[in-house]
Amino acid sequence: MASLLSWIFSSEKSCPSEEDERCVLYNQIVQEGGQHHIAARLAELITNSGNAWPPKATHAESWPSALKPYNVVYQRIAPFLPVRESSLDDADNRRLINKTRALIAALLEEEIQIPDICETLEECSRYDSELMPMSAWLGFYSCLASLRHAYRWGILPVVREAQNEKYLQFPRELDIPWPYIQRRVGITSPGGSLSSNSYYNLDARREIVYSITSGMGEDHNRTELWNGLLFVEVEDKALPMYRHIAKASQFLENEDYPSTISTLKTANEELKVAFKHFYDNMNDYNLVPSLWLPYCQGFQGWTLEGINGVSGGQNILIRTLDSFLGIRPWPTEEVEALHLPLAQRNWLNSLRTFDIRALAQKKGNEEVIQQLEHMVTQLRLWRMGHMRRMQRYQVHRPERNKMTAGKSLVEEDSVQVSDDNAMVNHLKQMLSVRLKETK
Repeated sequence: MASLLSWIFSSEKSCPSEEDERCVLYNQIVQEGGQHHIAARLAELITNSGNAWPPKATHAESWPSALKPYNVVYQRIAPFLPVRESSLDDADNRRLINKTRALIAALLEEEIQIPDICETLEECSRYDSELMPMSAWLGFYSCLASLRHAYRWGILPVVREAQNEKYLQFPRELDIPWPYIQRRVGITSPGGSLSSNSYYNLDARREIVYSITSGMGEDHNRTELWNGLLFVEVEDKALPMYRHIAKASQFLENEDYPSTISTLKTANEELKVAFKHFYDNMNDYNLVPSLWLPYCQGFQGWTLEGINGVSGGQNILIRTLDSFLGIRPWPTEEVEALHLPLAQRNWLNSLRTFDIRALAQKKGNEEVIQQLEHMVTQLRLWRMGHMRRMQRYQVHRPERNKMTAGKSLVEEDSVQVSDDNAMVNHLKQMLSVRLKETK
């Protein structure tokens, strides 16, 4: 297994010299993949994420020529998506939505050659094809997801006229490639995910490739960047912890208690670093509260056919902690497959099946139990702090219905309340469920 993963890892371009430290870590994880089944899933997470974690996507320059026009189309339509002032007139908004959709459809018809697309994707999907490495698939997924979300909403900030739609026919240029992406990445949603819209939507300089605030001000651009970059940088900090929780699982299974305890201590310190980075950078300068909801969150929604959109809850750090620490309820396989690529789900499920806290209780080593409970406490404190911080981002927007990107439309309460209060209460309800389970 380790030799196979090493071969896969070396099949793409070697890491630049300035990333030597990360390369060492990646190689360590890949080499350790043959030592334990949890370590194997972590190694596969890296090899299926562009040989990196956080994932490394490559974009149009790495795609077959037939696919490159999709990037051209997105860059041409991007400046038409955002508006500075939203109309409150549904008829005006309907005209704007239809105009944007007509533009996208016309550009797709002009630029995309469907027979070439079908032939290329069939070739790229062959198990022995070297035409499109995984990093290129991830970038293509990001581009197609961005185009589908642009067509879905037609205008940004999103408006109730689009939110009220239950079904939507997409151009065939956007429908034909989608099943290929779903099969290759291992997702089932008709829309994007946190992975496609954040992890895979940054270039090598960690700048946004498929922007939704093109032509807007610096505050808009910075808020959009940090809406994805924060998740990516936290994963940077968390990867060493992932390695150590995999090793701790192996040590505990082998009843090597001193190694288990020391490794969990290290993992707890690494978790502190990741959480501190999150807290330090989730601030009003990086993420302007008045701009985040209308210009970032709304575009991530979906709502069609009752399917939810992108949610910060799809980030792997928190799901890893919930899975490792046995904090239930976990999403059903059907729900999680909507937005989480297969390699991410396999990593999480390996931790859930192992259930280290239950095993620690069975073996009865108090120091191991103590280290795991310390990690639970850290997660509980993070959830409490996150609940407080997110409340300030739930601002009133008169042009839209109440909506969270990850849970679609918020149901109206029987007692009439303001948008602000409804959104805050909905947020509290979602986070409180997880907080209670962490106790």
